[in-house]
Amino acid sequence: MILGRNCILLVVLIILGFLLPRLIPGSPLSFSGEEINVLNLRLPEETFNRFRDYYVPEQPLVRQFAIYMSHLFNGDWGYSFRYGLPVKKIIMSRVSLTLFLSLTSIAISTIIAIPLGTFLALRRRGRGEKGILMLLLAVQTIPAFLLAIICRLFFAYNLGWFPAFGAYPPGMTPTDAGFAGHFILHAFLPVTVLVVSTVPPVAILTRNVVHKIKREPYVEAAYYFGIREKTIQIYYILLNSFPEIMGRLNIIFLYAIAGALFVEIIFSYPGMGTLMKAAVESRDYPLIQGIFLVTTIYSIAINFVFEVFSDKINPRLVT
Repeated sequence: MILGRNCILLVVLIILGFLLPRLIPGSPLSFSGEEINVLNLRLPEETFNRFRDYYVPEQPLVRQFAIYMSHLFNGDWGYSFRYGLPVKKIIMSRVSLTLFLSLTSIAISTIIAIPLGTFLALRRRGRGEKGILMLLLAVQTIPAFLLAIICRLFFAYNLGWFPAFGAYPPGMTPTDAGFAGHFILHAFLPVTVLVVSTVPPVAILTRNVVHKIKREPYVEAAYYFGIREKTIQIYYILLNSFPEIMGRLNIIFLYAIAGALFVEIIFSYPGMGTLMKAAVESRDYPLIQGIFLVTTIYSIAINFVFEVFSDKINPRLVT
């Protein structure tokens, strides 16, 4: 059931990714016979001919889609106008950096936010807890890209503590001495921004779920019968809260993945975000289509993992 639903979603998004570049006015993926000459003036003849033979834009959309799917099954994602290289090769050279930022921030956010949300729910309400909750709500309203701009201006430019752009110093290679240290230093601010942006929604979600479970009749009955508070918190509240928390985290983390792309642009981090910006600016539709495909697969994979995990913990959450 879970696999089938995600496969249908993948097919729908692949069709959408195919149609969007061809429906945009002025797209070279949908030119008519009258537009060929205009496009030919902008592209070298060899590039134009390769483009026409590969994308067959003069064919009906159904025929174009069939050819597109055959290319995908063969691992061929097309050619980039901007870089003159296969789209797959370009994306594979960048995707590891985006995976590093997003997965690292997701892991750190989970480690921080779930215990914090649990603490806020189990503690009796006081000024300290209300202050923390208000702070989380305030931070949650700040977009990730705006937070990235603030951190870059303050910590990179004003204080000079961290690099302002890139994933490592220009000209440096992974085989050079000290590369790992520079790589971590360059990633510190982008990861921190993503963590700060992701912790509030996860913590608030955890706090609300745990607070709801704490009011269940079986928990109140446990207190009534004098069961130790630690036992109630662990076995009655936390273990029963965990399945619902995991069942909702996937939506938050999908937003975190989208936020990572914008944060990369602010810090000029050479991942999928900056690649998408370059592709949009140059109207490199084949590259845009490939990036959309990769982000779609990545998002569906994250959603699938969370759904499977939630199903193992509590099948009622995903049925």
